[in-house]
Amino acid sequence: MLPQRGAPPADAAASKRVRRKNSRHFLAAGASPGASGEIRKVEPELEQVLQARQRFEEACQALRPDLHRFCTRMTGSVTDGEDLLQEALVHAFYHLPELRQGASLRSWLFRIAHNCCIDWQRRRRALVPLNDETPSGADVALDLEQQELASTALAALFTQLPPRERASVVLRDVLGYSLEETAEVTSSTIGSVKAAIHRGRQKLEHAVRSREPVTLSAEHRALIDQYAARFNRRDWDGVRALLTADARLEVVHRTTGPFPGQYFGNYAKLPWDFRFGVADVEGVPSLVHYKREAGTWLPFAVVLLMTEGERIFLVRDYVHVTYLLHGARVTAL
Repeated sequence: MLPQRGAPPADAAASKRVRRKNSRHFLAAGASPGASGEIRKVEPELEQVLQARQRFEEACQALRPDLHRFCTRMTGSVTDGEDLLQEALVHAFYHLPELRQGASLRSWLFRIAHNCCIDWQRRRRALVPLNDETPSGADVALDLEQQELASTALAALFTQLPPRERASVVLRDVLGYSLEETAEVTSSTIGSVKAAIHRGRQKLEHAVRSREPVTLSAEHRALIDQYAARFNRRDWDGVRALLTADARLEVVHRTTGPFPGQYFGNYAKLPWDFRFGVADVEGVPSLVHYKREAGTWLPFAVVLLMTEGERIFLVRDYVHVTYLLHGARVTAL
């Protein structure tokens, strides 16, 4: 939630993604060619590309929430899940000619998302094997209690499973895929999928029973509490005082640049009441944007802070990812 500058990145490409302006948001939902909404003249070739991109986004829109749930449980974080989803959609758009006529767009996108998540895991140099095979004749009769456990387990706990088991359990028990569909997405045999589900359910049950409460260091908790309190008071000068001189802002699906730009003004124009607070989001301590609806504060988005000592050098705000917390378990800390 509060990674420090100079610490090893979550994956080898993480620091590059911070510096690569807008590269991860090529397929950002709702983004427009003009940063401020102005109408710009474009070359006919570019216009064709933009129109093709828009049609692709519209075709994928209904699949985004389930793709995000899958990527979240593969990575253990709603924000990493969103980043991997964007990577998968970029890959899919580039390889769109490979989609055969009459083939299932859903299965094809999930297969690409699965492969992106496996590549992400490899970049993290995970110590768990990617292919932990056991005899395909393992008993995998549907255990309703274990299936319910998988559907309600915190996303962070899924990272304790090897990638093949993780993908199989998420597809089968969380998203309701059949064994045949799961095998297609993971490029496995049905026997291998059955064995992976059997192992994964057992390991997930152990992870749930042995889970320890999430904690933040006193230093990080104090910093995030200060940020939230000042933001809630609309004390923008106070927020600026918590930033490094070269702090940067990334509003996912919108813009990346020096902090704050129009950030504070845009928040002041939001058509709803909001406040920030620290919460456990699927097992990960996070700064949560709460939205008031009918007198109740509901979790709406996540803000990721990256720190250097007692200062923040990057703010990544997911306020425009409207499905980010759909179905997520959020508990105030």
